[in-house]
Amino acid sequence: MKTVEYTIGDNASTLIGYIHEDLSEYCETYRRRPAVVVCPGGGYEFLSPREEDPVAFQFFAAGYQVFILRYSVGAAIRKVQPESEAAAAIKLIRSDAGKLNVEPGMIAIMGFSAGGHLALSLACHWKRYGSDTRPDAAVLAYPVVTMGEYAHGGSRKALTGGDSELVSYYSLETQVSEDTPPCFIWHTAEDASVPVMNSILLSSALSAVSVPFEMHIFQKGSHGLSIARKETGRVERNVQSWIPLSLSWLSSLFGVDL
Repeated sequence: MKTVEYTIGDNASTLIGYIHEDLSEYCETYRRRPAVVVCPGGGYEFLSPREEDPVAFQFFAAGYQVFILRYSVGAAIRKVQPESEAAAAIKLIRSDAGKLNVEPGMIAIMGFSAGGHLALSLACHWKRYGSDTRPDAAVLAYPVVTMGEYAHGGSRKALTGGDSELVSYYSLETQVSEDTPPCFIWHTAEDASVPVMNSILLSSALSAVSVPFEMHIFQKGSHGLSIARKETGRVERNVQSWIPLSLSWLSSLFGVDL
């Protein structure tokens, strides 16, 4: 394994990558691999470490090249919108695909809570930044979706400052189109911070425009479970299945068996 680090945008946000070495010269293995860009949550006010490396290492172990995007939060959002940083991250990985041993048509963006909102925001708005910023898939964990009735108030305030145009722009259930990439969504019915209606609204919007998606709603579990194991502070055995479920979905979508 090797690591790489890039600086993105005017706020000098960072993109950290965990990269499998190219061993194809020595054995029968992949040279280029699919990639996942992980966006941790934190209500657009901070970045949650339990949704960084613990997640990244799960997907690295499954054969993916994995990147963690430490995007702008808090007051820094007034200068640079995180959506533009996510777009820059996808574009950068695609442009450096050869050096990073990444298959450029197999780049997924993954996000948790507010990071799920960020991932979905790019999935909805990528045309604003160009076709080379389009994620090929989105994996969304207990995502913030709406800025309306079921909004996470902290995320809405931090991201929009109450600006009505931004509230509309970031109410992503209204921004989904037939060009939104396929989505894998999971949530818990007991989530008291980001209501499960966020994911239900999203699935309804995706269905209405025939975008492929898979959604899992687990009965038990609080918000912010990450991989739902002891290392991230909260154990929910049923919820742990989201990792193999999403890996299976990605493998089917990308047509690879790592």
